[in-house]
Amino acid sequence: MGAIVKLSTKNVIDLWFAEDTPIRQYKIRMNPNLWAMCERVSQDFKAPSGRQSPSQYRKSDKVAFAKLVLEKFSEEESVADKDLYELAY
Repeated sequence: MGAIVKLSTKNVIDLWFAEDTPIRQYKIRMNPNLWAMCERVSQDFKAPSGRQSPSQYRKSDKVAFAKLVLEKFSEEESVADKDLYELAY
């Protein structure tokens, strides 16, 4: 099933900024780590355009948000992988 999203800028934008539908809710349930990272990043994110409300974000703001989410997500994953490696050896 295609509910586990590929980690891409477009998919993060679609997951976070899309209209709330049952399909979106299902994707959120299937990708809890990605959703949690979006929530964390959204608390401190300042849009490059200076807009305050996510509903007013420009495309460039959404892309910046998604890139930051993916960056933080990969950092968190690499730390988790390192921890698992250290536990194994």
